[in-house]
Amino acid sequence: MNRVALLSMTLILLSSCAISIGNTKKTSPPESAVEVDREVGYLKTPNRTYTASSGDNSVVKLWDEYIAVHNSRDIEAIMEMESDSIQIWGPNGEYIKGKEAHAAFLAQWFDGANPKWNTFFSFPMKVNDMEAQKDGQWVVTGAQVTMTVEGQDRSVIHLSDVYFENGKVDKFYVYQRLPASDN
Repeated sequence: MNRVALLSMTLILLSSCAISIGNTKKTSPPESAVEVDREVGYLKTPNRTYTASSGDNSVVKLWDEYIAVHNSRDIEAIMEMESDSIQIWGPNGEYIKGKEAHAAFLAQWFDGANPKWNTFFSFPMKVNDMEAQKDGQWVVTGAQVTMTVEGQDRSVIHLSDVYFENGKVDKFYVYQRLPASDN
């Protein structure tokens, strides 16, 4: 094959590749597109198994605001975000019922341990066809909580199931473990 033909074929091939590369456009769904109500799991009770669906991110935003006012130690703002009948099951067997009991618990904890939350994941979900939770959604969330214990900073991981109803924190369960070793 002569050099002109080889050069021509090489130029045609390179220009085809360039056009092809230039027309490659990565597409992704718009940020505003959120799939809600997609079945993602279940809740099993003694009497029935309910399906669970992905929820609306508005409850994740409420949870982030709730954690922010905890980090700023604003007990009054925390109380405004809670239902009057809030229930909390803590990681060490604590059970707190009602805003006043929660405010007293927080005042003592903030003063004694100075906890700070750093949320690393949150996922909204709702339980389908459960009459008792028809007006609410859950946030499943995880955070590293750093506290001052005996003068030293200590961290734990909190995993929480948080139930919101009518825009208020109604109840939550907190599970705790030590963070993974850095070794």
